[in-house]
Amino acid sequence: MPNQLLQPLLATIPGGWAWLLGESNMTQDFVSLKQLATELGMDRSHARRYVLRLGFTPHKRRTSDSQNQLTLAVTIPEADVIRNKRREAGFFESTKPVVSEVGVFYVIRLVPELDPRRLKLGFADDLLSRLGQHRTAAPTAAVVKSWPCKRAWEGTVMDCLTAINCRLILNEVFECDDVDALIGRADDLFALLPDPAAKAPLAEVSPHNT
Repeated sequence: MPNQLLQPLLATIPGGWAWLLGESNMTQDFVSLKQLATELGMDRSHARRYVLRLGFTPHKRRTSDSQNQLTLAVTIPEADVIRNKRREAGFFESTKPVVSEVGVFYVIRLVPELDPRRLKLGFADDLLSRLGQHRTAAPTAAVVKSWPCKRAWEGTVMDCLTAINCRLILNEVFECDDVDALIGRADDLFALLPDPAAKAPLAEVSPHNT
């Protein structure tokens, strides 16, 4: 039967051409990598590598968003596992990780053997990880000291500590003439601040009481 005669018939059948090709369950059984990548906030090449790294092999299938063309896809159960893995890693429908509001404020010497006055100040929810990041560019970087801190305090603390005898170099890196004095100011400041993990108790009239 010519294609032009098949078109009206196929239009009345769920799945149309897929039914004719023996793939009537294509849209129900598979999720394209294109769709999955969009859900996970990745580009398609990154999504493909991520899927392979998790041990899944994409299949070539026609899907609802592939305009009847073969495309790489995973089964619905596989897609569910991949979404859950991404969620467990702190990502989902976004390229941004889940953000912790409590961590530490740190002072790091970037090149202690060359210039002990050069400091990197900032907030981190994982200090060892942050130190490792800095050591990719500055292998001898070392933590001078750190204090429990809220992320929201970072800018104010940095301004307070660097207000005396410190000069900005770039991107939270400073040249400070008296590092011991800066550490002393930080000790005094954090002694005045509350436990960063503590929360104010709710008043009886608060709408948050349920």
